This record gives sequence, structure tokens and C-alpha cells, in this order.
Amino acid sequence: MIEMLRNLLERGKKVNIKLLGDSITHGSGGTDYKQDGEEFIKGFRRNTKGYCWAKLFREYMEEKYNCTVVNNGCSGTTIEYIIENFDILVDKDDDIVICTIGTNNRHKFFNEVDKKPTREEISDTFYSNILKLNKKFTDANIKVIFVANIPASKANDYEDGENYWRIIQTGTIDALYKKAQKECGFAFISLYDLFLEYCEKENIFFETLLRDGLHPNDDGYKVMFELLVKEMGV
Repeated sequence: MIEMLRNLLERGKKVNIKLLGDSITHGSGGTDYKQDGEEFIKGFRRNTKGYCWAKLFREYMEEKYNCTVVNNGCSGTTIEYIIENFDILVDKDDDIVICTIGTNNRHKFFNEVDKKPTREEISDTFYSNILKLNKKFTDANIKVIFVANIPASKANDYEDGENYWRIIQTGTIDALYKKAQKECGFAFISLYDLFLEYCEKENIFFETLLRDGLHPNDDGYKVMFELLVKEMGV
């Protein structure tokens, strides 16, 4: 169990919580998903009504605790995007950030490179960027919980797309976070493991909780929310 968030909440002061991530944090795939809110960074608007784990988390936390939860998830983005836009996405008064990024780092677009990168090259780059992003949080004196996202379907995890190579898989992203956590000691939740363990316990195939092989359906988002609040002790 990660007790960092609970410890902050128990201080009695208002806690500012920020969510960072890609489309699964933004809420893509959930019922009524739409970028219909304010533009919080160029090209991205808030998903105000769509059913997703972040919306469930915000409503639950703000009702139960003295806190605010702001979702700055940006669909289609990578860890590099968060690093490059850190000062826009993260505010100096954020007490804690829950960061779930990496799913889009599994592939490389044809127009980005001259030749297909190797698994080692992609893995090494992502690993070094975990360390770089963690240092940004440390330097900003902001607490962070890194989260490795849920697994994708076999097809989504291994097959190339029309304009990209699929180089590594969601399990690789999870493993790289675990490696970095051992080196740096940051707070970490393997939602990848928790999701699979839940499905095994309930005797269901994890893809039944996905809408399109990657993004969760409403049931999948509900499971994500429940697993996260349990793991964070809130």
C-alpha cells in the first residue's frame, strides 16, 4: 500500500492533487467522453462529463476529503510531452501528483525516425526519461506517485499500425518503472499487475474490461478507480 496520499490528507490542511497521463487518464473510451471543458494547455480541453477513473476519483476524493483534484491528462501524449510541458501541467502549489504515462511510448512513428528503433533503444530512452521526470518532481519539491498503466490486448500490444512500429509492450513499461523505482525509491503503483490480479481473482478475461483493446470501457474504468483508491489507502 502507498500511504503518501493518505498521510498528506491526515495533516488536516487542504491537499491539491494533480493527475497526469495520456488518453486513459483523460478518459477516452468511457461513456460521454468529450473534450468539452476549458483548454488547460494548447490543444487539450478537459473531459467534463465522460465516465472514467479520473472523474470517479475526483468526485470520491473531493466528497470524502479536504482536497481538490485536477485532471491534466492529455490524450495521445508520451512521457516526453510531460517533461517538455512540466511547468504548464504541474503547478507550484500541487501537493501531490499521480502520474500515469508511458502507454504511447510503446511505438515510434515512421516519420519520426530514419529506421526502426530497437527494443533496447526505446526501452533505454523511456527508462532515462522516468529518471528525468522524477528529478523534475524532486527539484520542484512536489510529491509524486508513478503508476504503470493497465495491460493492452495482444493485438494492440504487438501489431504495427498504419504509420508506426510497435516496439515494446505495456508489460515492458511496467518493468521499466519497477527498475527505476528500485533505483530512485519513488512511490509506485503497478496498476498493470493489480488489473491482471483482479481479473484472475474474478475469473474474467481482462480484455472484457477494454473498449477497443487499449482504452477501458466503463466497467474497466470502475475497476481502475477501485484498485487505485485501495492501493493508496484512501
